[in-house]
Amino acid sequence: MQKITIKELVDFRRKSSDNGRKNFAYKLKNREVKEKIDGDESSGGGDYWVTSTSCIYNVFKYNKNEFYDLKINELTTKFEAAEDKRIKSMYQRNIDILSNFKDFHIEAIRPSKILKFETVQKVHTVLHIDEFPLYINPSLLFSHERNGKNELGAIWLVPQLYGFKKAELGMFCEILYKFLLKNYSDNYQISDDFCFAIDTFSAQKVVYQELKNGDVPFFDP
Repeated sequence: MQKITIKELVDFRRKSSDNGRKNFAYKLKNREVKEKIDGDESSGGGDYWVTSTSCIYNVFKYNKNEFYDLKINELTTKFEAAEDKRIKSMYQRNIDILSNFKDFHIEAIRPSKILKFETVQKVHTVLHIDEFPLYINPSLLFSHERNGKNELGAIWLVPQLYGFKKAELGMFCEILYKFLLKNYSDNYQISDDFCFAIDTFSAQKVVYQELKNGDVPFFDP
């Protein structure tokens, strides 16, 4: 069975009828490997969102908000030079995302002192849950010290045209936390309050602590 993305789980949950879900599940289970199409705006895959996602990644990693304006200015120049309407739309959407993130408080999701950034091994990017191979692609894993213990947190930047509902974003966060527990809990205490899934289109976030507190529902397959 081919690996399943969390976005595909969201699409499955969005099906309103049992038949729709059965057909969707059948296609997932029996599909063949297909070539990835770059720039697919409907799925948010490929390179369509890479400029905004990579900029937010760098703002978090280096704690430098000035990266937003630099990238916005770069994209604005490309937007003005572009003639294709679809390309102009892509630049404008990435500009809008970064403009929204200028009001996003990165310091609220980032420890004051990060010790190191962990590399995600390719072998760990598939997490088997109830025999389903789920593809996990976290953006950054970071260690920090608290109360004499080494803790590990993570962010997962999730681009998607029109974004996600809060409960849907919670699915990414829950799977991310399980991924951290499975692969890093031998060396770190996993941080409930620094495990974030972030919807870049809507500039909203879910932290695992919200799931534990019952503010966001756990995924019920």
